[in-house]
Amino acid sequence: MIQPVSLPPVNPLTRESLSADAVRQSIRETNPQIPVWTDAQLDESLSQTLSAKPNRCDVWVFGYGSLLWNPIIDVVHQRVGTVYGYRRRFCMVTPTGRGTRERPGLVLALDAGGCCQGAAFKVNPKRLEQELSLLWRREMVVGSYTPKWVTVHHSGGRRSALTFVMNREHRSYRGSLNPAKTAKILAHAAGVLGSNAEYLFDTVDHLNQLGLGDRPLDDLVRRVRRIHKRTRQ
Repeated sequence: MIQPVSLPPVNPLTRESLSADAVRQSIRETNPQIPVWTDAQLDESLSQTLSAKPNRCDVWVFGYGSLLWNPIIDVVHQRVGTVYGYRRRFCMVTPTGRGTRERPGLVLALDAGGCCQGAAFKVNPKRLEQELSLLWRREMVVGSYTPKWVTVHHSGGRRSALTFVMNREHRSYRGSLNPAKTAKILAHAAGVLGSNAEYLFDTVDHLNQLGLGDRPLDDLVRRVRRIHKRTRQ
């Protein structure tokens, strides 16, 4: 009798769990109705993205959410910077990870309009293929993002960087949620990667550590804490 393969846990998300394909397997088990990208789809997406790279310089990745506090990939340098034309928003619904099928959560994405402050990470060029493969297994599992090369403006000038922009045509897009509805979801949702509120708090904490502010996220923190306070009384 063949014994099932024991996969590492996905919380916290680690190199080991990504390498062992635990994330995709977790989605298959908890939400079998969600089409998970195959190895071939991931490889093709990565190949197309690299072919569109604007120059031969090293690859940098712009982080605006969980990459700020858990990049996982091998980073050799970091710069704080700003991307124009996109804003950080809780506009992607997730029925796994930070939510469940019965109570979906929300995660951050870059949505069109405004600007976004975050951090650009230089990927170790000696391990580029391996590191980007891990990144794709993390970000492109269900194809809800569009990989895009953007310009990051920083104190030393500007540079091209890879980031992940919300695909507004994807079924997971939720661009019409107001702050009250968003806070209610964040306050109560949780999944295999932890609670949605922790995701929000960790992001804001690390933005603050970088000396960056995000008023909409600060407002959501206040709203979520008020909801938690009411529910504990």
